[in-house]
Amino acid sequence: MHKYTTLRPDGFAKYRKRQKHTANTLFKSLPTSRQRALRRNLIFIGTTLGSALLLSLLSRAFAAGGPYVVDDGALNAPGECNVDAWYTRNRHGSSTHHTTLSSACTSKTLPTVQWGAALDDDRAETQVSPQFKASLWSWQDAGIEIAVAGAAHVAVNRRHAFEGADLNLPLTWQPLDALRLNLNAGWAHAYDDGEQSHRLTWGTGLEYNAADQLTLVAERYGQQRGDQAWQAGPRLHVGKRLDVDLLIGRSLVGERNQWMTTGATLRF
Repeated sequence: MHKYTTLRPDGFAKYRKRQKHTANTLFKSLPTSRQRALRRNLIFIGTTLGSALLLSLLSRAFAAGGPYVVDDGALNAPGECNVDAWYTRNRHGSSTHHTTLSSACTSKTLPTVQWGAALDDDRAETQVSPQFKASLWSWQDAGIEIAVAGAAHVAVNRRHAFEGADLNLPLTWQPLDALRLNLNAGWAHAYDDGEQSHRLTWGTGLEYNAADQLTLVAERYGQQRGDQAWQAGPRLHVGKRLDVDLLIGRSLVGERNQWMTTGATLRF
């Protein structure tokens, strides 16, 4: 629980001055490369939040989704949509970055299916990915939800546009009010240097509501003979209208690259 203190105008000004001095000291203590990364991420978050506040939002974002890879078994409520945006930057490569804009909606006429699309952009290419997620089974008393999700990936301005497709079975179990566990099992079809590949995919994740304004999220995911990685970080609930993600991740194969991601999720 937060403790609030009433300050006189002059006392408040001194308090703000001390807070600003502390923040500046912490910022300057970071290495120059991390200062630039943090500044770039904060600019992205500020732009996203500013755009979000222009919308008339009606409900709070759920804990799942956003920049995390492991999906959950829940769908948007009928008649509800969400928009996700996030920016990822490789810790050891200032020129390596990835931007994603994703949206999904569930109609009132077909409440068991959620339709969406994602736009992914990096230095190598830009992809458009139509997506769907359909509810298969729900047991409310036990806190269990199972769905099937799929996506196709199409590269923009390339001769061979079709990049592959994914099919996934996300399962969510909520044993406690504050805890949700997610499990994914799926299959991915992709083109690797012109050759087709088929791989099994998997993922596990957890979401813990530490406070009304804070959810802690962590996940571990991978694919057969391919990438394996983990991601974790806090999700901040900005009122009832917007969620903000701040997370770090690391690959568990190859050069074990590390990255930082900032993102925002909103529903309306």
